[in-house]
Amino acid sequence: MYCISIAYPKKDGGTFDFDYYAKKHIPMVTHFLGANAVRAEVRKGVSSPDGSAASFVCLANIWIKSVEEFQATLAKHGKEIMGDIPNFTNIPPIIQVDVVVG
Repeated sequence: MYCISIAYPKKDGGTFDFDYYAKKHIPMVTHFLGANAVRAEVRKGVSSPDGSAASFVCLANIWIKSVEEFQATLAKHGKEIMGDIPNFTNIPPIIQVDVVVG
């Protein structure tokens, strides 16, 4: 099992539309991933453990079965997926592929 981790760091002047992201963008991505998508989760940053501001506005995870299928999906639909980002944020995402070990 693999997990695509997407992070949107907090930045001055940054905007983020959680409603659009959770109801339109993530469903679009998981639709393109098809049976390769196991589940998706979207989290809104609240605070750091000491009560100071959260480091990230949004963190999302999409669990997938195959990295190769994920890469094929990006090759086919990447322009549409990345082109949708300005519809919900002006913050460039940090995207990482992880292997789930536990």
